[in-house]
Amino acid sequence: MTSRTVLHHGDVYSSADPFATAIAFEGDTVTWVGSDEAAAELGGNQVDLAEDFVTPGFVSAGVDLRDVEVSPAELLAAGITTAHVVGESTTVENFAAAAPPGLDIVAYPLGRTDATGAVGIAELDPQHLPEHPQFALVDSPEQLRTALELFQDPVVRTHAQRHGYRLLVGCPVPASGVEKLAGHGIPVTLDPTRHEQPLGTMLSAGVQLSFALDPASPWRSLSAAVYGAADGISARAAFNCATRFGLRALGRFEAGVLAPGALATAVRWEVDGLAVQVADERVAAWSTDPRSGTPGLPDLTDPESLPRLRTVWVRGTEV
Repeated sequence: MTSRTVLHHGDVYSSADPFATAIAFEGDTVTWVGSDEAAAELGGNQVDLAEDFVTPGFVSAGVDLRDVEVSPAELLAAGITTAHVVGESTTVENFAAAAPPGLDIVAYPLGRTDATGAVGIAELDPQHLPEHPQFALVDSPEQLRTALELFQDPVVRTHAQRHGYRLLVGCPVPASGVEKLAGHGIPVTLDPTRHEQPLGTMLSAGVQLSFALDPASPWRSLSAAVYGAADGISARAAFNCATRFGLRALGRFEAGVLAPGALATAVRWEVDGLAVQVADERVAAWSTDPRSGTPGLPDLTDPESLPRLRTVWVRGTEV
């Protein structure tokens, strides 16, 4: 018989119910979200959240082991439950082998073209493109121009879209390149803490954007995306880029949320309070009005008061 776990007396960041204070797992699946009153009627293991905050696990959509030293255990301890890892084959293999239960690794070994892999954008031959997902690495403005030109070709663009190509952009994106990126329809991953990126313009244009996250605190990446740039985005948009959009880049459109039928992968955080936040100073930066119907997120303005991790559940199991 499948066991049920019921978390209640907290705040649940759910796409199904913006006012949810409780959530239930059965096996590895979310079966219900709702109120504390309804949760009290459910059988199973009842867990009092003591007003803590529950979110989907974070997705670091571009852990670049070429220039980042981080262990898999550190990622999970930061609330990252999925990591898309780029690096030399042996490095990526060792990283995946060391991953603790609960950390889902998507490996992109450099130079691999017979299966999922990573390759420098200049190394992609338009005449012989791999028929497997490729993470094309864009490390400089010159390489970004190469990428924009490459995917202007409709045959190349269609091939890349069909086979799950992506771009890992490690340089500033100029405003002049945003429309081309959006038109290509190729998912883009970047680190919002690096460079001055036109995040708001990119999302408004329709760029499929996901984030490479701070391995010690994903919330710092969200803070940078909202408040650290002139073209910042809302906290909700940043959260999507740090969770569900990274899975959408893999074609998993249903994942990265807490809703009935989704995988029960969730993180419990201690927070100082929740609110609806935007980056534009011309409008109210904070709102606690429940009539907005928008789920709140922690205060991202102060790096010293970001959420503290308490518990991680992966597929319904505490890890």
